[in-house]
Amino acid sequence: MDILEKVIEIVASVCEVDKAEVTEDSTVGDFPAWDSMGHLSILSQVEENFGISFEPEEMMELEDVSDIVKAIEGKTN
Repeated sequence: MDILEKVIEIVASVCEVDKAEVTEDSTVGDFPAWDSMGHLSILSQVEENFGISFEPEEMMELEDVSDIVKAIEGKTN
């Protein structure tokens, strides 16, 4: 499974939506559960799944799925 697929799976799970509803452009606020708390949940699951950690400043900059994917790629390459 590639990084994008895994992030989409995490977002869909946390936001309780179908994976088909989540795209690279999905962003904070697109789904009712993707609020500030949901965002922290998504990022903590990303950290756990990929064995990485984000600084608080980084978390504030990650606004959509593609931002999260790029951040993971930057930390895992």
